[in-house]
Amino acid sequence: MKKFTLLLFAMAFIVTTMAQTGPTFTAGKFTAKALKNNTAFKGGETVGTKPVNQVVSSKATLEDPSIIVTKYDMQSNASNQNRLYYFGDGTIGATTQFSHADNFNDRGTGYNYFDGTQWGTPPSARVETTKSGWPSYAPFGANGEIFVSHHMTAGLIVSTRENKGTGAWTQTILPGPAGATDISWPRVVTNGPNHNTIHILCATYVTYQGMANCLLYYRSQDGGQTWDISAHVFPEISSMDYLSVPADDYVWAEPKGDTLCFMVGDSWMDLFIMKSTDNGDNWTKTTVWPCPYNKWDGGDTTGTFWCPDGASAIALDNSGKAHILSGLMRASGDEAGAKYWVPKTDGMLYWNEDMPAWPEVLDPDQLSADGNLIGWVLDTNVFYVDNEKIAYYFVSMTGHPSITIDEDNYIYAVWDGVTMLEDVDGFLLRHLFGRGYDVVNQEWGDITDLTNDLLYTWSECVFPTFSPTSSETRLHLIFQEDEVAGIYQYGSQGYQGQQSTTDNDIIYMNPVKYFYNGVNDIPGSASFSVLQNYPNPAGDHTSVAVNMNRAGELSLKVTNTTGQILYSQDKGRVSPGQYGFSIDCRNWAPGVYFYTVQSGNDVITKKMMVN
Repeated sequence: MKKFTLLLFAMAFIVTTMAQTGPTFTAGKFTAKALKNNTAFKGGETVGTKPVNQVVSSKATLEDPSIIVTKYDMQSNASNQNRLYYFGDGTIGATTQFSHADNFNDRGTGYNYFDGTQWGTPPSARVETTKSGWPSYAPFGANGEIFVSHHMTAGLIVSTRENKGTGAWTQTILPGPAGATDISWPRVVTNGPNHNTIHILCATYVTYQGMANCLLYYRSQDGGQTWDISAHVFPEISSMDYLSVPADDYVWAEPKGDTLCFMVGDSWMDLFIMKSTDNGDNWTKTTVWPCPYNKWDGGDTTGTFWCPDGASAIALDNSGKAHILSGLMRASGDEAGAKYWVPKTDGMLYWNEDMPAWPEVLDPDQLSADGNLIGWVLDTNVFYVDNEKIAYYFVSMTGHPSITIDEDNYIYAVWDGVTMLEDVDGFLLRHLFGRGYDVVNQEWGDITDLTNDLLYTWSECVFPTFSPTSSETRLHLIFQEDEVAGIYQYGSQGYQGQQSTTDNDIIYMNPVKYFYNGVNDIPGSASFSVLQNYPNPAGDHTSVAVNMNRAGELSLKVTNTTGQILYSQDKGRVSPGQYGFSIDCRNWAPGVYFYTVQSGNDVITKKMMVN
């Protein structure tokens, strides 16, 4: 069990080590390199021999619920899949890679459902009837749901049901083309009336049309009964320009009407988006970063170069404009064709369609000056520890991003980043870091550790995934948590990090939308803290977030400059946690107002503006 003495040490450690908060790029730091695994994991895993670390989680005391438990801890080879969806009626569906067996022969989709009040019991078995993997989840039909996973040999398993959260799943097989039946690593989104149009991206597991992994597109406009586009190879993503599209190096944005968009990219191929405004009939390619090594396969050395890491995320705003995130790292290749990855490099890159493309030769300082660099390792002491302390994910030290954009076009980014905290084997742990873009003030807020709760101090928190939809004041997020740094699937192959299986919790978190202003900071001595209302100035509505550090009464009132009370709400006695007040301003005259939050004898008043 996590010991109280460790928590006391964590409090002191965080204060002394999380001091440097700016990006730093020093060429001398990046001396180590490690061979990048050229084989994407799909199955046939072996079990390591190192004893399991004797660490027992105390997750029952956490406010964030564990909704699925899995021994299989590799949620993606690179980019996160869409595995969580918040429905407009307050319900939520969640999926993940799942297994309860040390040899993973029961691997498949773990599923759980929030009915608006509580999550269901964590699943004890996969949904599919056969071993499978890599589920991707979306709404389907008037009130249903869909997820797509790969079968391992026969193609993709398309699982649907008419009513989300209840009833039997209908499962069908979607095979690949002749000669490449085994298609894998799917991504699914839906749109159209009642979400009956299905769009799937996947890749072949064998060489097809001259590509080691060939990207395919499928579309059904009748709920999966027929596929009017099947195994389509985009001319812009073919063997004419690329050797392969690596597993999980592509990701969909949530559609906006008939506007579809996905992105593709890796250290060894262009980073680009593909966009359709007619529901997938026609596509336009926009290159964000032109890779100089698209068809490099050895014969000469490349030198060490800055590049995207292959783990990316994309979202469309209300106008249909694409916004992307991608980890930044360095790579190199030798004459034999081996590809190398530099472990101790970091950077979270942002781009949207109003920005110019990046140059072939990436310069982190220039990316920062141009507004493209929005994330970095907060504690630069990381760069001076031994390379052997880095657990391998083969991505940037700020990696596996997720992005969502709310109904007011505010942008929220999250990624996992390396910290100076160590697991029991001496490897550096990752935490989740978030940042938001304020469209009113046109600026990014502070980078915040979303897992700075003391009970996460000795946890590895990775693979964050936002729901593409949000409620008025809150975001919806899942991530994987255990106490050992790294991925067992890599450790069992001899790479640095986790060497034995553990139970991994899939944690659900619903941070308030203002998390980048520090609402998740470690609580101080005050009974509560209040963030500035958002948006401010307010239009038709605004919201106030309160972080309760201990249980107590909670109320809010809004007054004008003469002291007249225009709004009040009493939530009664509440537990520690985050709470939101939604304020309707539609009938208020433009001007200055004051909101006062009270808990017991503690009172905080702040000013707000109404347009």
